[in-house]
Amino acid sequence: MINTDKNTLFDLSNQVALVTGSTRGLGYEIARGLGQAGATVIVHGRDENSAQATSRKLADAGLASAWVAFDLDDRAGCQRAFAQIWDDHQRLDILVNNASIRMRRPLQHIDTMELEAITRTNVLSTIEISRAAVSLMKRNHYGRVITISSIAGQIIRFGDFIYPVTKQALNTVTRSLAVEFGRDGILSNAVAPGTFATQFNQALIENPDNIAKMQERNPLQRWGDPVEIVGPVLFLASAAASYVNGQILAVDGGFSISF
Repeated sequence: MINTDKNTLFDLSNQVALVTGSTRGLGYEIARGLGQAGATVIVHGRDENSAQATSRKLADAGLASAWVAFDLDDRAGCQRAFAQIWDDHQRLDILVNNASIRMRRPLQHIDTMELEAITRTNVLSTIEISRAAVSLMKRNHYGRVITISSIAGQIIRFGDFIYPVTKQALNTVTRSLAVEFGRDGILSNAVAPGTFATQFNQALIENPDNIAKMQERNPLQRWGDPVEIVGPVLFLASAAASYVNGQILAVDGGFSISF
């Protein structure tokens, strides 16, 4: 029976969460938010120094934190990291698949090697990381896999060919995980962010034309604050979402439903 006490419904105490790509941007805010909810957060980055520094920053704020470092495409590095997680914690309760790369170009300006690279990083690596996480979660018959997709998986901007393809693929990965591992007590859902004011989007934010377009298209008439991604992820990671499986939750201020 789920405890619906309002003081514990979103409590992640005694849980361990891995957030990929969590040294900055939305990933960092997600890691910090899960830590504030009581989870021990494992920071991930490609660079060891950056991952370690971010973990220390969270620890200095009074949050339980650890770190791992590996490239998404490094299968051996991934396996070592998950073995380390089990050795150190004997559990993994939450995986947030946040890390990905973007290449804003039309198809004719992307060569085959680049197409393969972004597909491998955004899709195949996410599948491999999810498989490694699920293998740990199954030992305790409990887990939450939350994948950061994008509204770009549904609405596509001219000149941005391959990123939407990979994000729509992640929506399907989310649903496949939900069907395959629900019987093991592991739920899989995705959050699809819209336009957030991250460092990565700084050039777009400062463009006056984009400001006008945002005010016209988004019912809230503004960019999302990165901290606003935390609530939806926390919901899906918590006991509050115990019967939510295989869903894609848009977090975009209504951008994707506004004509």
